[in-house]
Amino acid sequence: MIEIGSNVTISYRVYFACHGRKQRHNKIIIKDGAYVGMRSNIIARQDKGTIIGENAIVVACSLVKKSVPAGATVVGIPAKEININKNDKK
Repeated sequence: MIEIGSNVTISYRVYFACHGRKQRHNKIIIKDGAYVGMRSNIIARQDKGTIIGENAIVVACSLVKKSVPAGATVVGIPAKEININKNDKK
């Protein structure tokens, strides 16, 4: 029930939950180039599964319980998208 694309990085101690209420199995799809940080939890949605989009980043220790758009960075419990401007200089 888990599909993993090419060039995906999954760090250590990541937990995937593909079953929900009444033990119905749901898909988790991780698209090409995605990164899943250590100790993150990915939970498949009961209705349509969960997709981590192409080149998306899941920051360490995040709880993903809904799909992540391509190129997005998500962080937290529950995971929420954050804006990262790579052109900002500090």
